[in-house]
Amino acid sequence: MKQIVHLLFVWGLIALLLGGCWDRKELNELGIAIGIGVDMNGDQYQVTAQVVIPSAVASKSSPSSGSPVVTYQATAPTIQEAIQKMTDTSPRAIYLSHIRMLILGEEYARKGISDAIEALMREPFTRSDFYIAIAKNNRASTILNIPTSLEKLPANKMFASLDTLTKTWAPATKVTMDQLLSDLANPDIQSTLPALEADENVVSSVDKGEDDTKGISPKTVLRFSGIGVLKKDRLLGWINDQDSKGFNYIRNTVESTTGHTDCQGGGNIALLTLSSNTKKKVIIRDGEPVISISVTNDSTVREVNCKHMKLSSMADIKEIEAASNEKIVEIMKHSVETVRREFKTDIFGFGQLIHQTKPELWKRLKEEKENPFMDLQIEYKAKTTIKKIGSLFESFQKEIKE
Repeated sequence: MKQIVHLLFVWGLIALLLGGCWDRKELNELGIAIGIGVDMNGDQYQVTAQVVIPSAVASKSSPSSGSPVVTYQATAPTIQEAIQKMTDTSPRAIYLSHIRMLILGEEYARKGISDAIEALMREPFTRSDFYIAIAKNNRASTILNIPTSLEKLPANKMFASLDTLTKTWAPATKVTMDQLLSDLANPDIQSTLPALEADENVVSSVDKGEDDTKGISPKTVLRFSGIGVLKKDRLLGWINDQDSKGFNYIRNTVESTTGHTDCQGGGNIALLTLSSNTKKKVIIRDGEPVISISVTNDSTVREVNCKHMKLSSMADIKEIEAASNEKIVEIMKHSVETVRREFKTDIFGFGQLIHQTKPELWKRLKEEKENPFMDLQIEYKAKTTIKKIGSLFESFQKEIKE
């Protein structure tokens, strides 16, 4: 009899566990957001959601059947209130589990972005693998209302563009929620976010309701241009593409990029970086830390505009490698000098490196100096190896008669 009672008790527990999800929602009850934008509207938050229209992205839908997304917008004292308030106009509850991009308006970013990060990370359905960007000279709501070509879903296009850009060009950097949270919580490094910029005529084009995806050349173009420099959670300003590339070299986030070196006697040579690796270490010299940065680059020749350069000559190959080394060092040094001059804040992680390797020294530096980053001595090195010279052994331009 006791065994039967115990068995019934176990079955009862199992039945309770299999009762279903208390917060289950059907797919047809949800508005799936792929992009979220946060702006300021006075002293309140204006939140914009870019939501997928399922019927418009179905495989059998005609390209001319209308926009595949719709945007909803609401303003409230808190971000979560604004998201819930969108049901005033949206027939479905906004679902945040599939966000690809979080766009922060520049005005909002200059006041501090921690509220948006806090609100989204507390949301139980939100993942942390989406990318974050700042709308340079613009509002997030404007950016999320811009249609795009090639990709049906604008937020997906932004995600893919940033992903491709960081893998092949390196003037921008992709930042996920996890990485941003880690940087914001670390007092020894300051955060950065990619800048998302639109052409100047984008506002008038969007306001007039023009279909920008028609025609060969779209009127409005979204592009990632440089990096936004933050201090704590507030945007200070921007660094350009070249300084952003220097930043990525120092942070060891360059996967591949293309650059050029100048030739003696005029012309230049384009080099494609096949792989890049940066090592940083702290050297103690006369009791003071020196940051040593060493970049190792494997490259291939992609374009030759120097008629007097012989790629069959090992001496000329060595000359190209030396010129590339100088260029990489120049880019990194200029990036650090720009950030020191304009922002006086360590986005490169030098303080974090000293703290990790020489904690007592870092403690002394912070006690003695208000901003140790400004006086740190930095040494730069680069080693480029030309692995390939392309399918042409020599430039055919030498054969062209003058």
